[in-house]
Amino acid sequence: MIFKLSTLLTAMLTGTLLLTGCQQQSASVNDDKDSQTSEQVDAEDNKKAVQSDSAKARIEQFQPLYVAEVMSLQRRLQAEYDAFEAADTSVDETSLLNTDPLATDDKNPTASKTEPVIPLALDSKTGNNPKTIEPDTSANTEINTSTEIGERDLEVLKLISLEPQQPRILTESQATKRYQQAMKALYQPVTTELTAQEIDTLITISTLLPQLFEHEEIAQRVNAKSPALARLIVQYQVGKQIEAQQVLDMQQMKVTQQQEFEGLMSKFNETIKGYDEQIAKYEQTLKDFK
Repeated sequence: MIFKLSTLLTAMLTGTLLLTGCQQQSASVNDDKDSQTSEQVDAEDNKKAVQSDSAKARIEQFQPLYVAEVMSLQRRLQAEYDAFEAADTSVDETSLLNTDPLATDDKNPTASKTEPVIPLALDSKTGNNPKTIEPDTSANTEINTSTEIGERDLEVLKLISLEPQQPRILTESQATKRYQQAMKALYQPVTTELTAQEIDTLITISTLLPQLFEHEEIAQRVNAKSPALARLIVQYQVGKQIEAQQVLDMQQMKVTQQQEFEGLMSKFNETIKGYDEQIAKYEQTLKDFK
């Protein structure tokens, strides 16, 4: 009995050791696979992507379209800026013509336009050192912690200036060069970051000619080079689609309202016509009675 028990314990111990060894070996194999996969991904990220013939043809097809759209956009921006500048100049000239330096307050003709000088408070101990007056900025430094939808976004948008800025005018050759450079940058290794100019060009392309990114390979390269930019492009296009759908819905609603109005007017005219016929019959009856 003792022999059998010792044999059983030995077998269990041997099995445990074998199982532990297998688990360690399996974990080691998994670690090796993960390491190899990571190395392969790093190697792929450091390689330039090969551009297919269809992607190359599409990029070349959209190049003149992009340049034409950029030139048109620049002309619109310049015209808008010139119009704002002319309006501001007109307002300034009008304000100068209406300014009377001798004019005084109607309610207080003797009041001076010069603001009074407020003396600084003196330290009671020294008598000659002005106290430091701290401005009350508690009202201006209040942080918008509202959870209402849209309120925080509006507060943030107030920080963005909407005043017209002098547009940067590019020549056709400059626009072409930037387009080609941005497209070339998409096929550079993933580890090579896009420059600010390349990102700006890609955003402009997505705004003016989003159809370019409907090519699967080009879309994949944008997503690989900058996932954030890819999401931004998608969000912008979704927003444009929603806006276009809203315009269609408004047009359809106007058509429906017009049809309903015409139907009501038709019923109203029929009712008035019935009343006119009844009045004519009544008048005829009165004539026959007389």
